[in-house]
Formats: sequence, C-alpha cells, structure tokens
Amino acid sequence: METMVSIIIPTYNRENVIKRAINSVLRQSYSAYEVIIVDDGSTDGTEDVVASIEDPRIRYIALKENQGVAHARNVGIREARYEYIAFLDSDDEWLPNKLKRQMKKMLAVPNEFAMIYCRMSGLMRNRTDRFVCPQRDYVKEILEGNLFQPLLFQNVIGTPTIVVRKECLEQVGGFKEALRCLEDWELILRIARRWKIGFVDEILVEVHKSAGSVSMNTGWYLVTRCYMVSLYRQEITELGMMDRVKTEILDVARKNNLYDETKELLSREIEL
Repeated sequence: METMVSIIIPTYNRENVIKRAINSVLRQSYSAYEVIIVDDGSTDGTEDVVASIEDPRIRYIALKENQGVAHARNVGIREARYEYIAFLDSDDEWLPNKLKRQMKKMLAVPNEFAMIYCRMSGLMRNRTDRFVCPQRDYVKEILEGNLFQPLLFQNVIGTPTIVVRKECLEQVGGFKEALRCLEDWELILRIARRWKIGFVDEILVEVHKSAGSVSMNTGWYLVTRCYMVSLYRQEITELGMMDRVKTEILDVARKNNLYDETKELLSREIEL
C-alpha cells in the first residue's frame, strides 16, 4: 500500500493555467495523495475551474483576501492530513513519475532525509532556450546530504520539486509570511541547517513563468537577499563567502538602479 502524501497548490487569479497544474497531479503514476488547493483571494474564475474537476482527492480552500504565497502554503500545511507534503505552483506542471520517484527514495531509508527534491526545467525569458535547475555540471556533493553551506550562496531547490516531512516543516515554523520573494530558499536553508536533503537526478517538474510571478519581482528579491545576509552573516563570513555574496547581490542591484539602497541594506541587521 502506498504512503499518503498531501499536495499543496497555492493559487491567485490563475484560472487560465490551474487546470493544467491539477491535471499534472492527477496523471501521477503514484496515486496515494490528497490535493489541497489554497485560493489566496482570487477575483477571477479560479474557483469555477477547480469545481469543474471531479476528483474526491481535491479539497478547495478559499481565503477571504490575498495574503501572499507563503501564507497560502502555511494554510495548506496546517490543513494537510498526511506525514509527507509536496508543493506545486498553480502555473507549473509535474511529470507523471514525479511523486513515485521521490517517495521511493524517501521511504527507502526511513528518517534519512527531511526532504527530497529533483531537477526542474523550463523556458528561459527569451522563450527560446531552456534552463535546467540544478545545472547538469553541478557536482553531486553539493546536491545531496548536508547542503546548508552550499545553499547559503545559491539555491538550486524549487518549491514545486520537493517532498518534505510535515514534522520538519512544523519544527522550523513553515514559510516566513513577511517575505514576498525567495521564501522557498529561506525555508529550505532552515531545513538544511538541521537535516540532510536527498536528490533525485531527473527532470520531473516543468516550470512556467506567468505574468506577475513573484519570482520575477527584482525589488523583493534584493530585499530578501539582504535579509538572508543579515540572518546568516556569521556563517557566510566564517566560510569566506561574504565578498562573493555581496558582489552577486550588488551586481543585480546595479543593473536595476537600486545599488545605493541595496548597499545600505547589506550594511545593517534586518528584522521582519
């Protein structure tokens, strides 16, 4: 008998793509799951689209007002009935063997990993070339195991790629709701600090960038990166990575005419 998984899909005004995301779950070769769709205050026809899909494993939760994807995911975590949780963004898709491959690895060595992730792929912003994350040339040593140090510099784990133990999410406190960007990276760092992370070396998620996507907001990106430097300043400094991290952040800031503001943020402690 397959182990049950709670799949959380936060959504906001995605009536045109959410059916594609849900169908990618319903096509999974692994069938033991519930789907929790958390509608973060949509004003379009998202609810009608979800209602048109008849499957008893789907639960729809409508929030009264938009409070951000971190809050929506946390609602889903609280509502989840099962020990393992997976996330899917409402504009992305899973490949059919995604859950099966990850749950096989998770259950093969009980309690070895807090989280299992996989590769994801999608079109780059030029809409012609494709990206793969993590990149193919990454060495295996920074893709599995104790990943806290490599993840301090760069995140290679997307929320739609993970299966995670619910107890681990609860112990670290879930997503930080004050963040409007990179909230997945910030959460994953807290998990990586305490537990090992496993990796399935396959592309099992197709990523689509929708208009208005939070991940495309440069201002929030810079604020969150500065917050994370503030949070882990000692660790980054001890690893001899501070100059490298600051240079990377300031290069982005310079290209977006936010250099002075970002440099000032990097110099002080930030609280949410």
